[in-house]
Order: sequence, then structure tokens, then C-alpha cells
Amino acid sequence: MFSSITLSIEFVLLSAYLILGRKKYSSFMNENVFSFKLTFLHPAGLLFLDQTKLMERLPDFTLRIHHKLLLLHGRSNSINRSKLFYAEQVSAGSLCLLFFNLIAVLAGGDVVYIGLGLFCAMVTPLLMLKELDAQIRKKQQQIIMELPEVLSTIVLLVNAGETVQRAWIRCLQVKRRNEAESPLFKEMDMAVRELEMNISFPKVMEDFSKRCAMHEVSLFTSSLMLNYKRGGNDFVLALHGLSQELWQRRKTVSKTLGEEASSKLVFPMVLIFAVVMLIVAAPALLMMNQ
Repeated sequence: MFSSITLSIEFVLLSAYLILGRKKYSSFMNENVFSFKLTFLHPAGLLFLDQTKLMERLPDFTLRIHHKLLLLHGRSNSINRSKLFYAEQVSAGSLCLLFFNLIAVLAGGDVVYIGLGLFCAMVTPLLMLKELDAQIRKKQQQIIMELPEVLSTIVLLVNAGETVQRAWIRCLQVKRRNEAESPLFKEMDMAVRELEMNISFPKVMEDFSKRCAMHEVSLFTSSLMLNYKRGGNDFVLALHGLSQELWQRRKTVSKTLGEEASSKLVFPMVLIFAVVMLIVAAPALLMMNQ
């Protein structure tokens, strides 16, 4: 009985929040379209956040979310993106609670499922935050894998007589043909757009470094800024030395990715081994039973 009442209250509250939230945040949702999974529940989550002032009550947690999203997506619409991600967490937690309450009703009112729903509703936002860490790590690994190739291309083009700005644009054209979806390409594309708007090259490099927020990219942009005005052999030698260092870091990341791939294959191999042993041993066991 208790679980049925709880489920009814949750369903009514979620429906009411959805209706009121869609009226209040329809324009906000249309102006801020991001790749989230539970967008149909975002109006309810946004209304809940505004009514409870949850983002202001948990400033440390809010700051963690904002910082991770900045590393992952840059400064463009970062505040609205953070708010929508917070709404996504609230929506996911409410869905977990509703699902386990439904299971409790089907199980005859078992209170254990309600407690499990509360636990999952609290843990789900933390798991979503951990997923952001995994996405940031993957993005940084992709940038490290791609950056040495970009730097090598810039060295070759500068040796051929191109300016640094033109070499940067030519690198982007090569990346556009090969890896249009890479995170480094997106940041380089934004840098080229800033150059086309007549923003100074040092400012463009500074913004590029901040968007990537990586030590390797900072080394890359610092070397460009320290040497591009002088040009000549000193510039090429400095970039060549940095290129060798970045290739070594790429080898380290490649080795780490290979080890991770090998570890992921351990469980399937153990499972296959168990199945093979079962197939081999089954006839012998049947004969012994006879």
C-alpha cells in the first residue's frame, strides 16, 4: 500500500513538473540544444533546480560539474550547459526512483526496492560525473595522439617557406579531409575562425591553449609564441625538439591504450575458457553418472 501511494505521488509530481517546466523553459530549451540523453525530462529538472536552489546550496559540486564541462566542451554556453547537465542528473535520479518504486509495487509492496531506488537516485549523479571524467580522459588522449602529427606538418610547411599562420590553416585543411570529428580539429577550426576575424595570433594561441587545457598543448603554443616572430633555423629547431618530445608522449599513451585493451579481453577469454572446459568435461561427467 505504501509503495503504491509513493509511486502515485512521484508520478503526479513528475507530470506536474514536466507541464509547468515546459511552459517556463521552452524558449531556454530551444536556445540551448546539447547532446544529452534525457532532454524530454529537462524541463522538470530545471524547475526543480530553480525551486530548490540546489546549485546554490551545493556550490562545490556545481563547481566540479562546471569545471569538467569546461574541459570537455570549452567556454561556449558553459553556464547553460552546466545547468542542463545538472537537470540531467536530477532527471536520471527521478527515473531511478520511479522505476524501483514500480518494481516495489509489482513485488507486492517490498520496501527494500524503495530503499534501493533512493540509493540509486543518489549514486546516479555521481556515476554521471565519473562518466565526464572518462570523456575528458578520452579527449586528452586523442589530442596527444594527434598533436605530434600537426606539429610535424607545421615544421615541414615552415621549412618550405610558409608563415606560421598559413601553416596552421594548411594543417587544418589536411585534418578536415582526414579526421573532421577529432577534438583537436574542432579547437583548431575555432582558432582559424578567430584568425579570420583579425584577432591577433598570440591571443588566438592563448585561447586555443585554454580551451584544450593540457600541458602538452601549452608547450606547443608556448613554443610557437616564443619562436614564430624570429623565424629561421632557431624556430624550426625548437619545434623539431618539441615534436620529438610529443612523439614520445604519444608512444606512452599508445602503450597505455594497448594495456587497457588487453585487460578488457581478460574476462571474455576466461569466459570462453570456462565454456570450453564445460564442453570437454560434460561427456566425461555424464559417463561417470551412468
